[in-house]
Amino acid sequence: MVEAKRPRGKRPDGRMQVRSSEAVGIGEMDVQKRQIEGAHDSVLVVDDEPQVAWVLRFSLEHEGYKTYTASNGLEAMEELRKHHPMLMVLDLMMPEMDGWAVLRELTKLPEEQRPRIVIVSALTGPDDKAKATALGADAFVPKPFDVEELIGVLGGLAQAS
Repeated sequence: MVEAKRPRGKRPDGRMQVRSSEAVGIGEMDVQKRQIEGAHDSVLVVDDEPQVAWVLRFSLEHEGYKTYTASNGLEAMEELRKHHPMLMVLDLMMPEMDGWAVLRELTKLPEEQRPRIVIVSALTGPDDKAKATALGADAFVPKPFDVEELIGVLGGLAQAS
């Protein structure tokens, strides 16, 4: 289980505070673009916070990933059926169908049909990490997170696949 720790600020309501220019690291990124080959370098971002989904989509597309988004688990399952992404960034706390339910649904699929999963969540207790691992998560990045570190985790999983 990989864990990235470079916290960002939180708003008073507990949600992550992200400034897009800070998160993306515009002008500071010195990363080679990845080749997109169908679903090979595709990512499904599942988060109910629109600003988080936007920053991740922007950053991942800048890195050469084909990116899809979903704001809850039901949408995520539909996007998985349509696009078969290789990687998934999954929040745990969402409306309608949370990330735990998505993980349980994914365990029903044959292993070769499951994306590599990075959990990005404010739930960072040892029990949460152990449960996520037991349900098939490949990595865990706590919120608030550093976008460049998350991209590094995704890149490692993509290369390992």
